[in-house]
Amino acid sequence: MAIACGVCVANICYNQPLLEDFASYFHATPSQVGWVAMASQAGYGIGLLFFLPLGDIVERRKLVLLLTYACAATLVGTALAPSLPLLVLGNLLIGATAMSAQVLIPLAVEMSPANARGRTVGVMMTGLLGGILLARTLAGFVGDHLGWRAMFGLGAAMMVLLAWALRTRLPHRPPELALSYGKLMQSLWDVWRTQPQLWRPALVGALSFATFTAFWTSLAFLMKDVFHQGATETGLFGVVGLVGALAAPYAGKLADRRGAIFTVSIALVLVLAAFGLMGAWVTIPSLVIGVVLMDVGVQTVQVAEQGKVLSLLPAARSRLNTLYMGVRFVGGALGSLIGAFAWTHGEWSAVCGAAGGLIVLAGAVHLVGSRFEAAMVAASPA
Repeated sequence: MAIACGVCVANICYNQPLLEDFASYFHATPSQVGWVAMASQAGYGIGLLFFLPLGDIVERRKLVLLLTYACAATLVGTALAPSLPLLVLGNLLIGATAMSAQVLIPLAVEMSPANARGRTVGVMMTGLLGGILLARTLAGFVGDHLGWRAMFGLGAAMMVLLAWALRTRLPHRPPELALSYGKLMQSLWDVWRTQPQLWRPALVGALSFATFTAFWTSLAFLMKDVFHQGATETGLFGVVGLVGALAAPYAGKLADRRGAIFTVSIALVLVLAAFGLMGAWVTIPSLVIGVVLMDVGVQTVQVAEQGKVLSLLPAARSRLNTLYMGVRFVGGALGSLIGAFAWTHGEWSAVCGAAGGLIVLAGAVHLVGSRFEAAMVAASPA
């Protein structure tokens, strides 16, 4: 299931090391091709909103297979895109259908004992983040040697193979609720309104993920303009970032032992330090260290907060995941645009400054929200 998470979510990241290739192919500016990266993140958020809640009322194995085949079809269409607007549309649809990874995470949590849910989320997130990071390495290599269209075609083939494997390996888990789709969607607002402990994790997750996507959206331009390197070298930073994926189970254990508040506080400091270093010292070694710190920090925020969120209301885990991840990927989509805009108007120093501002805002939300949650707990009846 962890490997499946990685293969599915990788589809929304293939475009990032290829942005310079898109700009050259379609004679576009960095701001214009930034919409491609934004579209895949926004599409993922749309899929989370409209497809992920179905996990509470539809058999999850069937849902995952349908989404996997749909994603393969959209990847084929995107590989054939004749214009930049259609490439943007294709990446929007890829994002919307690639979110089947998020159907699997609540299923894994449901199958785990209560005292190991953080570790379970950590294992699943190792697969997911590994897919995100290695997707960039693979896309950079394929893009340089076979062209960007070949990467989307290869992605389609991998999704078909994944669907074949999941047909026989995913467990059958009947849904817990009997609701119509309309009532299910209406209930999302009720879940958000009645679960204030979801608000802080969702906003902090969105802001921290925005720094992540701002970095990866602008990295291709930094590598070309400053270091005179191409998509292959840009993608290699995905291998560096695997340290964050390997740290995920340990982040889950720390969250199980010390709590999400403490764990997230440490993680936000790491992300801020990463962008401070990368902004002050623009060299390949500083980027390597910064990517490690950033990925560990962002990944730790995700693992700690998602494990807590999914334990709030067991009967609505898919809807909780919809709300949490939906807000997070809105942040990711905005981060992609912020990264492209900052690079256009101030290049790398502006990117690091914008990312630093986002993480400071995340820290403020985390501090105020934590106090609000503590006050709620103190005021609740024993």
